[in-house]
Amino acid sequence: MGLAQSHSRTPSRDPLPNDHQVMDVYEESGPRRGRKRKAAKGSEIEMKKVAKLNTCAYVYQKLFLQGENSDIVLAACGREWRVHKLYLKQTKFFESMFDGLWTESNSGRVQMEITDPNIDADGLNSVLGSLYHNEIEIDLDKIEGTVAAASYIVLDSVTDRCSEMMIEALSTKNAVRFYDVSTKYGLEKVREKSMEVLLHQFWKIMTDREKLNEVDRQLFVTLLNSPNLLIIEGEFDLYKVVKSWIYMREVPDCCKDDSPETFTQNASKFFKESKTSMFIKYADIFASLRIEQFLTCSETIKTVKSDALIPLSIVDEMTSALWSSLLENEESPKTLEMDDDEFFKRCIRLGRSLDSFPKCWRWIGFNFGVDLLLHVNDYSVCIKRNCLNQKAPYSVNLKSKHVLHYRLVICDSNGQILYDSGKTTWEMKPDEARTIYRMSEDLATQISVHFQYLIHQPICSTGHYVNKYLDDQNSTDDEDDEEEEDDDGDDEEDSS
Repeated sequence: MGLAQSHSRTPSRDPLPNDHQVMDVYEESGPRRGRKRKAAKGSEIEMKKVAKLNTCAYVYQKLFLQGENSDIVLAACGREWRVHKLYLKQTKFFESMFDGLWTESNSGRVQMEITDPNIDADGLNSVLGSLYHNEIEIDLDKIEGTVAAASYIVLDSVTDRCSEMMIEALSTKNAVRFYDVSTKYGLEKVREKSMEVLLHQFWKIMTDREKLNEVDRQLFVTLLNSPNLLIIEGEFDLYKVVKSWIYMREVPDCCKDDSPETFTQNASKFFKESKTSMFIKYADIFASLRIEQFLTCSETIKTVKSDALIPLSIVDEMTSALWSSLLENEESPKTLEMDDDEFFKRCIRLGRSLDSFPKCWRWIGFNFGVDLLLHVNDYSVCIKRNCLNQKAPYSVNLKSKHVLHYRLVICDSNGQILYDSGKTTWEMKPDEARTIYRMSEDLATQISVHFQYLIHQPICSTGHYVNKYLDDQNSTDDEDDEEEEDDDGDDEEDSS
């Protein structure tokens, strides 16, 4: 939305940045004989367990580590293992090799051709050892090697265990890495859970430049376009994240530990001195932003124009379209109707992190004359259409009814959704308030509130303007090429 302002009565534990985009408004026992028999039975079971574990350890030590009576040698990653076909055939890979028509089926040595850089000797050693010991030690810091080796020899029991451990350990610190691993090796449950963490807590990840830099291009586009991306502040913050992400891509050795001011200055200097059109080079990234949402405040418009990342022609064209949209929405007697798919593609995305109550705020930026306030206290979350009760920063529309399409999501500090309204429609009257969610008594104080809404028919998507600009540029380039060919032809005639 717009420019960052805040006047909170209740200071947050972690202060919001100077350029945030919210404005606070305020702020029994049995027979003895039986017991003996049970105890004896329990001891018998325990003895059996110990015997089993000792047997496994013996097998592991003698057969795997020492290679006694080995009938096959495996060579890979600069290391050799004297192992046994009977044990190896627990995996689909070696079962096919030894029972099939492979050359290695009758060989005493197998040279494994490893092309996956994630597979190393330690990973293979752990996975092969698990065939003898029925146990495997998994280091989450080196999970890629274990998963890669288990996937290579098709040992599902190990990949399944890795998946379980990865899901248990998921956090913002490893979500990107686990997403990449799960995508590469087909761990669907891990991929799904990792994506969930990324979508619900990307607003935390984007403040950590090292973590942000781990996000590849395809994942970045996927996140920006997802209807389930939950953000803090507004779309303008995503624009700033895009700038940082592109800068780190273009200047890999940039100092990611610089202060926010220094990092921003260095990035701005680079973009202004670059002879490459970053907008064209990263068109898919820019097309994933909802640029029109941060062209509703004079300060953000100035910043966007000064950055010169987005072509001025697009900024002007979208600003003009917003003005036309304002007039059309004012003049049209029709009620705003919108299906779910269109809503999630075009809605305004906002959010705020709270660690104390009560809070009441609005997000800054011209909102087509509708002043929306969110009020959170110890027991409820309310939305209010403010018209006359409280001072508003912009002119207020006094229509007797105004349709609001919205979705409200509340998450705990770990990004788990506590409440999701789904897309909902409300015909608001002037100064009308509605309680959207009632808090439970055991709710922790630290929550995040995410609000998506539309109150007017939106203009064309950013992708429309990006594609139009790219088509115009291609047409211009084609014309220039034709002119150069004509000039070359004239030169040849002159020389003849």
